[in-house]
Amino acid sequence: MKILRYIISILLVCNIPGVILLNFGDSMGSLFSYLTLSLLLFFYAINTKHALLWPFIIFAVLYYVISGLVYVPDEKYYYIDFIKYLIIIVCGTELARRTNVKELFILFIIACSSIFINAFFFPMDYGRYSGFFLDPNAAGFACLIGVILTFSIKKDKWKYISLLFFTFCGALTFSRTFILLWVIIILISTFQNRKNVSIFVAGFLAIFLLLSISSTLSLNTDRLNLLDSAFGEGKINSSVNNDSRTETWSNYYDLIFDSPIVGNGYESFKSDNIYEVGVHNNYLRVIGESGIIPFLIFVGIYLYMLFKSFKTFKIKPYECLLAIGLVIVGLTNHNFDTIHHVTFVSIWLYLRVIENENEEADDIKNLD
Repeated sequence: MKILRYIISILLVCNIPGVILLNFGDSMGSLFSYLTLSLLLFFYAINTKHALLWPFIIFAVLYYVISGLVYVPDEKYYYIDFIKYLIIIVCGTELARRTNVKELFILFIIACSSIFINAFFFPMDYGRYSGFFLDPNAAGFACLIGVILTFSIKKDKWKYISLLFFTFCGALTFSRTFILLWVIIILISTFQNRKNVSIFVAGFLAIFLLLSISSTLSLNTDRLNLLDSAFGEGKINSSVNNDSRTETWSNYYDLIFDSPIVGNGYESFKSDNIYEVGVHNNYLRVIGESGIIPFLIFVGIYLYMLFKSFKTFKIKPYECLLAIGLVIVGLTNHNFDTIHHVTFVSIWLYLRVIENENEEADDIKNLD
């Protein structure tokens, strides 16, 4: 049973169907996509059922129904996407429930290793690497999850080795979101343990290592100059600021206010619909496509995890840091329904928060 669980986890979190689609075409990509969903359904069918995560399910149903009633660009793919997302939420919950923090950590080591392999053995002219994730920003967040999960490791030696690895892989994505969140996460971690300030050494070491071998790799020049300027006397290349997120968001504000109750329809805020790049903000996408009710539920899910995880910050810092990372990353991408490692980690964290609440309630009951 464990082997089946590991196979499904790798297929889902490591975006294997997407990799197959890119390299072997639509037929093979669809085959692996349906294989992943079929295995998820099979895993769900043969295991003991627990309570469903109704906030996720209610959000998914309301988002797809309301946005679908307003506008659908392609009915076939709309229904396929709807069913896929529900299967991942319902069946993925049982998968996440049986995944402990050590297994999740190993899963992201495997996933992020693909970024390292991509950069060293399969260099690209683009110069930003993403491995299995196919998108540097999605890959950057996967590396950030890895960084956060290192706080579950007790032995300092392995903690710092893991931090160096995930930070180096994250630097290879040249994701500004990764760099910003990395700094925020490490700073917050110092409130849990002042010794965590030494983690900055591992981060700087990873950046210096990347800069020192940059001539041997095919790296994105603009983003490399940005890193180089942080450690030298150079000036940050202005071209990296040309796609400012705040400017992108502002293009969609009028559309949101035009239809705040039911939104503008399914995928209307993604790329190639209204503006070429898309809204790059999950919160704006949800309210812009399906209106205020799904938006409030979506925000409520992540705020619930954030505030509840504060209670266990001292003993399980990785849970609170994951919640912070998930909340912030929602400001930088609009693919909440297709970046499966984010969905899986969100479900995993929600389950851990519920477990903490139940344990606290049991402790109080035993005292009485």
